[in-house]
Amino acid sequence: MPITPDPLAAGPFASAYAPGLLEGKVALVTGGGSGIGRAAACQLAALGARVAVVGRRPEPLAGVVDAIHAHLGADPGQPQAMAVSADVRETEQVDRALDEVLGAWDRVDILVNNAGGQFVSPAEAISYNGFRAVTRLNLDATWYVTVQVAVRSMIPHGYGKVVSVVMSPRRAMPGMSHSSAARAAVESLTRTLAVEWGRHGIRINALAPGIIHTEAWKRYGLQPADVARVIPAGALGTAEQVADSIVFLSAPASDYVTGATLLCDGGLDQTGPGADWGR
Repeated sequence: MPITPDPLAAGPFASAYAPGLLEGKVALVTGGGSGIGRAAACQLAALGARVAVVGRRPEPLAGVVDAIHAHLGADPGQPQAMAVSADVRETEQVDRALDEVLGAWDRVDILVNNAGGQFVSPAEAISYNGFRAVTRLNLDATWYVTVQVAVRSMIPHGYGKVVSVVMSPRRAMPGMSHSSAARAAVESLTRTLAVEWGRHGIRINALAPGIIHTEAWKRYGLQPADVARVIPAGALGTAEQVADSIVFLSAPASDYVTGATLLCDGGLDQTGPGADWGR
């Protein structure tokens, strides 16, 4: 069986895309302080976009901004990245965050809805408050951020790319009834908004990563080699691999793709009994 890749081996700025691909674009990445959000922010910035990283904790956000400026060279007059502290579950904090980003850069061309989270529990053991906490973050916040960015920037400018991170597998996932329901709703929302907003030049898609080897995933206490046995690709994914897919859905190459869900899961969504056959 192939060795699970080191999640940091490629480096946060490695990219298969042409330099300057996103020159002149402004991107906003929620949950941008770590994991997939951090990798996406770094790659978008490395390709020329100015990037606002949004999250609840100032310290990780500042670390991402510092890393971007260290890699690209800091220009105090024209910063490539900015940190915006906000809890996307709170509408007034979202409004303030957008005030700050639009005040600095006038527009948002690319929105990456990456903020999310859940806990593992049998459905019967999830309280109402626990269920609402997960759906509020994964669905309600995604809806509010997306609509506000569209109304305040993308629709007036006649252009926008929205990528909402959901999850794979998209079939039954025991212990994840709350998150599965919320992520499925985001996929449905994506399809509807793609139809409603297509005339405004907005392309909106979902991206479904599988099991990605991040610090957050490590907290589940599972062994990567054991989990990798049920993934056809034979390994866990990396945040940088997911970021590559986010770049594709943010770039001109995907201008004729909208309302879709792109899987970035090593084939996990296709597996069933016997998934480790031949290993």
